[in-house]
Amino acid sequence: MKKTELIFNLISIPVDAAMLLIAAVVSFYLRQNTTSIVGPIVYHLQLGEFLNAAMNILPFLLLIFALLGLYNLRGTRAFTNELGKIIIAISLGLLVFILFFFFNQSLFPSRFIVLATWGLGIVFMFIGALFLRAIQGQLFLKGIGLHKLVIVNGKNSHTGIIEQVYKNKSYGYQIIKEIDFNETTLAELEVLYEKGKIDEILQANPSLSDVANLQLVEFARNKGLQFSFVPNLFEVQRNVVETSSVKGIPVISLKNTPLDGWGKVAKRVLDIFASSLCLLVTSPLFILIALAIKLDSKGKIIYIATRGGSDEDFKFYKFRSMFSHMSVGDRYGGDAAEKIRLELWKKNDRGGAEGPFLKIKSDPRVTRVGRFLRKTKLDEIPQFWNVLKGDMSMVGPRAHVLDEVDRYRNRYRRMFSIKPGTFGMSQIAQMSWLDLPFEEEIKLNTYYIENWSLWLDIKILAKSFWLLMFRSGSKEDY
Repeated sequence: MKKTELIFNLISIPVDAAMLLIAAVVSFYLRQNTTSIVGPIVYHLQLGEFLNAAMNILPFLLLIFALLGLYNLRGTRAFTNELGKIIIAISLGLLVFILFFFFNQSLFPSRFIVLATWGLGIVFMFIGALFLRAIQGQLFLKGIGLHKLVIVNGKNSHTGIIEQVYKNKSYGYQIIKEIDFNETTLAELEVLYEKGKIDEILQANPSLSDVANLQLVEFARNKGLQFSFVPNLFEVQRNVVETSSVKGIPVISLKNTPLDGWGKVAKRVLDIFASSLCLLVTSPLFILIALAIKLDSKGKIIYIATRGGSDEDFKFYKFRSMFSHMSVGDRYGGDAAEKIRLELWKKNDRGGAEGPFLKIKSDPRVTRVGRFLRKTKLDEIPQFWNVLKGDMSMVGPRAHVLDEVDRYRNRYRRMFSIKPGTFGMSQIAQMSWLDLPFEEEIKLNTYYIENWSLWLDIKILAKSFWLLMFRSGSKEDY
């Protein structure tokens, strides 16, 4: 852990304490002013008594936070992990509070205050952590507290997405050097280490041999350095193996996705709730977007096309972002539009004519309003109806057009074992790097399928909405 990270972790202790006390005071006054909703106050608790009780329990809460590792977080770690720890810590703290006071009304008479403090405590602690993370992010941008990283990418490897992520200082890294693995690599790393220029090593080539990987791991362990690697498609699935024995013979099996059984039910419940909420929140935008599309170009407001699904293909909805006569489909440009599309494949910016998907910079088929809708992702709002119907999920692999799907359906049929999603890990990655390689997208989707959890869906949704609202616009025009 860097010195600056240690300082921020120490500072976060009094910040957390302050946020919890603020949450407690706000909850106290909420109880005083919500008698018409919660009910009359039977026992009139004084603020001084309440704060004294809160101060008595506060050290125990901070101890729980420390034991859960809330004060052992690195600035380069995903913030969603920290949020998860905050929720768990506050919930355990509530349990401790209950054990102390909840069943003894003479010690602490208001159950409403306890529950309100739990909810507000999560919110206020999150705000405090967000504030500290923002300060730390500014220090990163100024070169303070960065992790010194060496990327070992191996010969003839493609690490574009790695470079895109790690070269952004806001993630907390400084790339010291990028080297190919050969017979001199370990000596080169030794020199950099002796000069104090390494904190971490990232092995970014999934095809590097096991022998080379073991040499790098041994070097990192001997020097006390962090070692990370980018897995290949098989290694992505290694953490979902199970072992069994058949007549004394050990057998290792790759487990199926956790989405089987009750996981599928839980995911569907989340989809119904989240899509309904999104449709309700975005409903005022429907009229504005519809007017903008109509005023900008002739044609239908909603674009309907067939997309590849898990069980069967389905009708996919989005706001029309192309000129109607250039949009593929019988309802739109028909054969003429298809001919234009086939011509554009020759200039495909994502893999050329043989690429799996069609991406054209400054696509001539896209309208002025369409460019805005695509950049802001507002054109995808009608997909929430697909989710509510059950054709799609809120989180999952991207839904692609049928002729694109035909190029890889048989080879990567695993991608069709679950419903396509409005949001997903590959969609998040592509917000940072529009030319996301197809193999990287497959790896991200495979990881998601094999490691699904309800909490993972919630984290992906939270990060997606955060990026949609606060990320800077892309310089590329797709």
